[in-house]
Amino acid sequence: MSENYRSARSWSLTTIAGLAFVTLFQAGTALIGFGQILSPDMALDLDEDGVISAWAMIWGLLALFQFPVFVFTVVSFLIWLNRAHKNLLALRPSFLRFSSGWAVGWWFIPFANLVRPFQVVREVWWESDPEIPEDRMFLTESLHSAPTYMGVWWAFWLLSNFASNLLDRLFDPERMENVAEIGALMVVASSLTIVAGILAIMVVKDITARQSARFAAVNDLEAKETEAKSASPTVPSEPASDLQENLSMN
Repeated sequence: MSENYRSARSWSLTTIAGLAFVTLFQAGTALIGFGQILSPDMALDLDEDGVISAWAMIWGLLALFQFPVFVFTVVSFLIWLNRAHKNLLALRPSFLRFSSGWAVGWWFIPFANLVRPFQVVREVWWESDPEIPEDRMFLTESLHSAPTYMGVWWAFWLLSNFASNLLDRLFDPERMENVAEIGALMVVASSLTIVAGILAIMVVKDITARQSARFAAVNDLEAKETEAKSASPTVPSEPASDLQENLSMN
């Protein structure tokens, strides 16, 4: 089955690059938030259209560049996750609860996407362990585990989404009286996203490395099994003429 394995390294590199750029953009957003806190009255006079926060204008320009990078990163991450989960079928898994299709699909199901995607990533991590047990045993999903930092990553991802959604609802570039408060929320949301992005890079990098090591271990194990089968003694079969002679004597 190992011939069905296809390395997810190329998609992991594009995902890591995208996450790095998103993190940089979020650092810029945090700086804009600090600017709003320190100088909330900085505004542009639009004559008949009124006054607009200068920080809002800067943030809007930054968002124009950030949005396509964010979409690219999301698509790249999901392709990487789908490929990594498909590879599990060639890596002698102990127990798979999810399919590679639902590894992506769960991200788009409301409420379920608060838990299921993390469980998928945890499953990929666990089943990519380079240490292959000698006795294959049936494992329940509850035995799947992952490093602590993966749980922290998922917590920061959920919190950053909540803070970003709240920011989008409260943000109004034409309201100048709450610029400092919006700036503070912007700093919080950006900080959460930065931490989530850095931890996501670790997740992608570590799982990809584990799968490469697991694949090498599976190949070594299959080679040993093939060698053992070829070296095992075979019991010679009795010629048909001798068998008929023994039957006639009986």
